[in-house]
This record gives sequence, structure tokens and C-alpha cells, in this order.
Amino acid sequence: MLQPVTLTQFHDIFSWPTTSNDRLFWLGPNVDANSPIDDVWARLKCDERPSLGFWCDNKLVGFAQCYEKHEGARHIACLIVNPQERGKGLGRLFVQELLDYAWQHPDVEHVTLNVLPENHRALNLYRSLGFVEQTNSDPQMVPMRLMR
Repeated sequence: MLQPVTLTQFHDIFSWPTTSNDRLFWLGPNVDANSPIDDVWARLKCDERPSLGFWCDNKLVGFAQCYEKHEGARHIACLIVNPQERGKGLGRLFVQELLDYAWQHPDVEHVTLNVLPENHRALNLYRSLGFVEQTNSDPQMVPMRLMR
């Protein structure tokens, strides 16, 4: 189940990635994960963009944003599943719920996201769900798109 995340819950989520590489995979190269938590919250525009927690068995196990990037599109960003909960298929369920959330808007023609090229687990998951890699001039990220 998806629910909006509060700043207090974000503090817990922020503790999930324990290495700089984990934070990079979560936040990408454009957010300084060593910044104070409130600064990261602001940088991600969590008060403006739908910032959603994924709940399973009454436990917060995931976080992502799913917002209108431009007309006709929703963008999934900053997706993370609690490392203690990985390997249970929750990432797939989470992305499917995010897609259901995006498709609720009749004007949405496609959903986009970006992945670091070295994040092979995420790339494989998104490909298995039908996302297709797009051309890109930024070698730091792999843009992907799923058409309705």
C-alpha cells in the first residue's frame, strides 16, 4: 500500500542506506547524500512532489517519488527498498503499485525513471516490467520509459 511519507518517516528511511554507494544508488549523483536530512528532504522537493512510502504488513519498507515531470508523463525517482526487506519481491510489488498510481491519471501516456548504469538489479527489474532504455547524453544515468 502506498501512503504519503512524513519528514519524521523520512528520517527513518534515510538510515536505510548505510554506505555511500547505497546512497548514490538511491539519490543519484545530483543529491549530496552527506547533507543533513532536512536538506535532502528539501532538495528532493518532498513537500511539493508526491513522496510515497510503500507499506507491507503495516511496516514501511520502501520510499519513492512519482510526480508529473511534464504533461502526459509521470516520473519515478529516488526509489529505495529497506535493505533488510530485499530479496522478497517487494521491489517488484512496489514498482507495480507506483505504476498503478501513475496510470490513475488518464492523461499519462508514459512513465519514466533514471537508473545508474551499475545498478544491475534495478535495471533488470525495470526491464522485466517492460521499461525500455532511452538514448541519453549523460553517461551517469540510464533513462528508461514505459508506455501505457
